[in-house]
Amino acid sequence: MAMQAMRLATPSQTDFCVGRRRAGWQRPIALLLGFLCTLSGCVSLSPPSFAHIHIGHVLSGWSDTPQRQGLLRIALQDARVAAEHAEYAVQGARDLNSVRLHLGHVVQALDPALEPQGPGSGYGLVRALGGLSEHLGYAGSVSDASAALKAGLPPLIDGLQPLRREALLLTALTREGRRVADPGQALAYAQEAQQRCQALETQLAQLGQRLQALLAAENPPYSPVAERYLFGLIRLPSGEWGFAERRRSAGSY
Repeated sequence: MAMQAMRLATPSQTDFCVGRRRAGWQRPIALLLGFLCTLSGCVSLSPPSFAHIHIGHVLSGWSDTPQRQGLLRIALQDARVAAEHAEYAVQGARDLNSVRLHLGHVVQALDPALEPQGPGSGYGLVRALGGLSEHLGYAGSVSDASAALKAGLPPLIDGLQPLRREALLLTALTREGRRVADPGQALAYAQEAQQRCQALETQLAQLGQRLQALLAAENPPYSPVAERYLFGLIRLPSGEWGFAERRRSAGSY
């Protein structure tokens, strides 16, 4: 009788195999899974707003950037490269070839379609600035955008327009600087490019800080978007946004 009672008190193999765990076993397992989830940084799979997904394309990742990085990160990276190599061009004032070389690197950071070889990301500041305007525009125009985003994003987008015009002007200026044969003229172009590139980098960083301040006021708060939503968003023929039907990962960016 005692042995029979022990057998009845012990969870059977069948209980575990078919998922009929007794109530006493469910709670500690659930707690353990919850604890492990917090340790591994699990991301909620509840869909974020479409507005926040577009913000994610700016801050976290976009499908056609190098390593699928965020558009703002690429823009800042290429702006920094342009400023650094404009400075190198000035430092090489006594060597016309050095000035031309580094001005070429500035061009590549701005628009690699015009100069494919160089230390920039390969995406280009001009293109990244266009993408920033586009995705911030989407974030502010979708139906689920907060009142704060609808009010705060248009000034940021307006601030991007002169930055893109400046990047285009810098592209033309540095290309012309590479063509001149006189070392003094080449240096003058390099000095002008250095000043403008440094100002552009600073202004872009400030714009990024303004975006972060805007997101800090979001309710519900902005948080990193799960990869399945970040790269699964598509525009439907109706003009509305939806998700592509494909196998998705539960990771986050």
